[in-house]
This record gives sequence, C-alpha cells and structure tokens, in this order.
Amino acid sequence: MSAANKPKNTAKKQNTSFTEFVRWMYLRNKLRRRYSRDNVRAAQKRQRITAACFLLLLTLLLSASMSYTRLHSTDNVTAVALPPAPNTQDIIGNPALDLDTVTCDVQVTIGGGTPVSWNTAAMTVADVLADIGYCENPDDIITPAPDTVVTQDMVITVTLVSYEESEEIAPIPYETEYIDVQTIPRGSTVRVSYGTEGVAKQQQRRRYENGTLVETEVLASETVTAPTNEVLQRGVGGIVSGKHGSFNFSYYIDVTATAYGDYDEPRLTYSGTLAQEGVIAVDPNVIPLGTKVYVKGDYGDYGYCSADDIGSGINGYHIDIFMECSREEMMQFGIRKMRVYILD
Repeated sequence: MSAANKPKNTAKKQNTSFTEFVRWMYLRNKLRRRYSRDNVRAAQKRQRITAACFLLLLTLLLSASMSYTRLHSTDNVTAVALPPAPNTQDIIGNPALDLDTVTCDVQVTIGGGTPVSWNTAAMTVADVLADIGYCENPDDIITPAPDTVVTQDMVITVTLVSYEESEEIAPIPYETEYIDVQTIPRGSTVRVSYGTEGVAKQQQRRRYENGTLVETEVLASETVTAPTNEVLQRGVGGIVSGKHGSFNFSYYIDVTATAYGDYDEPRLTYSGTLAQEGVIAVDPNVIPLGTKVYVKGDYGDYGYCSADDIGSGINGYHIDIFMECSREEMMQFGIRKMRVYILD
C-alpha cells in the first residue's frame, strides 16, 4: 500500500508546485504593473511641480520687469520731450521734469461739469485725457494744448463743441432810406413811408459749446419775399445869403406875405418891442415869437427879421411885414409869396 501510494503523492506535490508557480507569476506581474503605474504617477507629479515652479518664477520676473519699466518710463519720455540742453532753472521745481517725481495731481473739467481731481503718471495733457476715457473730438477746445507737459496742480479744461444744421425761415430786416430836405428842422426826421421785413429761407449751422448756443452761421439763403425800405425825410438845414449877409438856417417855410406900417404914430409890437423895419407879425403856432428869420421872395430881399408881433388876420403860413412907407405903397405890395428861413 505504501509503495502504491507514493506515485499519487508525488503527482499531487507536483500539481501544487505548478499552481503556486502560476500564482507567483500572476502576483509578480501584478506587482510589476502597480510599480510601473506608481512610477508614472510620481513622474507626472514631479513634472507638474516643475512646471508650476517655472510659471511662478516667470510671473515674478515679468512683474518685476513691468514695475521697473513703469517706474523709469517717466524719465525716458521726458528725456525725449525736453530740449537737448535744458537749463537747471527750468528743471528745478517742475514736477514733470523732476526725476524723483513719478505722478502729478491735476484737475480735469470736461464739458463744463464738476472738476475732477486726478493723480496721474501721464506725461502730456493728451495722455491724461486718454487715461480718464475722453474720446478726442477735433472740434473740442482743450486748454492747455494736448501736447503740453503735465505739471503739478495743472488745471485741464475741455470745452465740448458740437454743430447742428437745419433749414429755417428767417426775417430779412428792412433798411432806412434818408432823403435830405431843408423844409424841416435840422436834425429832425419825418417818416414818408414805413418799412416792412422780408422773408428768407436759410440753411443755418449752430455752434454749441458745452451745450450752450454761441454762434449761428448762415450757410445759404434764398429770398422768399424782399423787404421794403423805410423812407425818412431828414432835416439838414443850409446857408442863406442876402443883403444882410450869410446866415445858417435850420429850415425854411413858404408863406404868403402882406405889409403893415405905423400910419400916425409909433406903436409897440405884441412882444413889447418897437414896431419898425425888420419886424414881422406871425402866427405863433407856426413861427414862435422871438424867432430870428430871413425873408426873401418875389418882392425881393427883405432880409434879417425878428418875429415879434402877431395880428388878428395872421393865421397859418401867413406873415405881415412891417414897412415904413405910405399907405399907397403898402396897398401896392398886396399879397406876395415869400420864403422864410428859420435861423439857427
């Protein structure tokens, strides 16, 4: 029995060793794969850490470079903008030229609004306006000029300019036409006819500064109705010459003249003066009493006179001339046309 059983035991032992060998191979392959995955993961982790460190270092270098450029950009731009050999007096006290100054405080007003304080490292007025978001308009008025170098406490003003065009109906003013005459007092005027305005169709352009209308320009105009001029007579006076000399007169009037005299004894005028040659009787509503006149006409040159008298029959444009002559001579004088010059 023991001899017969030995082969069976040997086969079982061999089967068990083969199984263990297969199991061992499986476990070894499994461990190898796990070890390989762990190595890959470790390598990937090291790569990520290396990349992160590289990016961090690159970021720090770029940040330092930008800071350095920003701190020293003012000096570089100023050196280009300044003249080749500036005077020391021009640099001292000018924050825009001082190498130790990085920023300036300025005050900016746009469109007439509330002034805004601004701290800036910009070099010119144009740069300041660009930094605060102002969109440049060639029509706008910028004070000081856009290329002006920024200085401490500078005041920058932008006047916003805009235009508007439209077609309008506009009046055409009438003109005044003067006619020089000698029949009204010097310097006075008498209207002959009234003036009327015309009508025009106009293409207008209006200019606004900060929203306020400052100018209206007529680009084109077409007359619809022409105006009618006003006509005025203007008294200009003149000079009258006669047997008593030359006199400046304010105006003249044409009258009818009669003669009167002192038949029996001397008499006084209405003004209290002695009635004599050189005195005329007038209607005070036409020629005020006391007025100095010069009388000429069909009868001849009666000369320099004074309107000192009145008469019951003297009304309107009628005068009575005192004459030292006989009644017959007065009757011969009759009624004549005369011109009376009202002297200045």
